[in-house]
Amino acid sequence: MSRVVIIGATGHVGGYLVPRLADAGHEVIAVSRALRRPYREHPAWKDIRLIAIDRAEGDAAGTFAGMIADLRPDIVIDMLCFTPDSAEQLITALRGRVQLLLSCGTIWVHGPGTEVPTREEDARNPFGDYGIQKARIEELLLAESRTPGGLPASVLHPGHITGPGWAMVNAAGNFDLDVWHRLATGQPVDVPNFGFGNGAPRARR
Repeated sequence: MSRVVIIGATGHVGGYLVPRLADAGHEVIAVSRALRRPYREHPAWKDIRLIAIDRAEGDAAGTFAGMIADLRPDIVIDMLCFTPDSAEQLITALRGRVQLLLSCGTIWVHGPGTEVPTREEDARNPFGDYGIQKARIEELLLAESRTPGGLPASVLHPGHITGPGWAMVNAAGNFDLDVWHRLATGQPVDVPNFGFGNGAPRARR
């Protein structure tokens, strides 16, 4: 099995991801800004190695990426990369040393939709500073991954990270959990302006 280092491991996603990886037999090292209790309790946490590293301070000092590499991971899962400079430092430190860097991106890299469904190859108009920075990070990672001898990298595009205790805005623009039940059971849901705030999109044929 693999040694997996997760950056930002004690948050909402990590609360589910860490136990699943541990239960699958992987060695998991959980990196977070402070040694705090995980978001979700699980028996697997008693066997997890927890390491406290402040990424912002480490990036500023140029030490964070090297500390991650020194953990000798096979796979790095990065939940907390928000700037291209931070991504560059991690790429440089991990190149030739890990099997995969999996980075958590966002659907905000696409920006307002003009056609549905949205495809990966469609033109993008990233939304806000967060989306713009994430788009630049993704460009760096994928360019690196496509370069011979480069660091293998993949990027996930979650929309809203949610779960028990974390209700999200639904397709109707509110927090009514019944909307999800209606969608899951194939019932109709009325949404404003076809679910798009920037005008009705064109349906892709």
